[in-house]
Amino acid sequence: MFVSFSGGGRRPDSILIPILYMVFGIPLILYPGMTGRLFCLALSIGAFVYAFAQLLRYFRAKRRGWTYTSDKLLGILFLIIGLFCLFGWRIILSFLPVMLGILLLIDALARLPMTIDAFQLGLPGRVPVLVSTLLPLILGIIMLTDPFGVTSMLIRFFGIGLIADGACALVAALYARRDSHSDDPWNGSRYR
Repeated sequence: MFVSFSGGGRRPDSILIPILYMVFGIPLILYPGMTGRLFCLALSIGAFVYAFAQLLRYFRAKRRGWTYTSDKLLGILFLIIGLFCLFGWRIILSFLPVMLGILLLIDALARLPMTIDAFQLGLPGRVPVLVSTLLPLILGIIMLTDPFGVTSMLIRFFGIGLIADGACALVAALYARRDSHSDDPWNGSRYR
């Protein structure tokens, strides 16, 4: 397994997650329009499956003489959601930059304490940690300032951000892994 970014514990996500960010970023850059439509299609399929399960449960219960109106209502609601995702994908994609911008800001804010600690402790991997905090922050702010701009450009931009963020986080994790056997402050019990 890999050494966690925090040094002492063993967590595969310290290197796996940045690699997944980079892998998921590639199709966003190469096929932004198709990726957006596939996202909406996946939402639609998920909603249809859930609607089918709820309606099936409702009709089975109705045959036995029971009534579960919540199952019927959920089935109809998710059927409508599925149809909206299938046919209203352009509307959904216009809100996608807002959602992605918010997620990037949350990611940056979650990394902020680690970045501050890295600089206060003078760790060797502090610059990649800083970049992996600032990049999602900047990209998130840009996405929130013009959310209804060109969606495919923003999807590409998000893909670039995922790849860059993943690369910086991977470099930072590799620095931490390399230094985990030294007298590095990240090895202390404070971060376990």
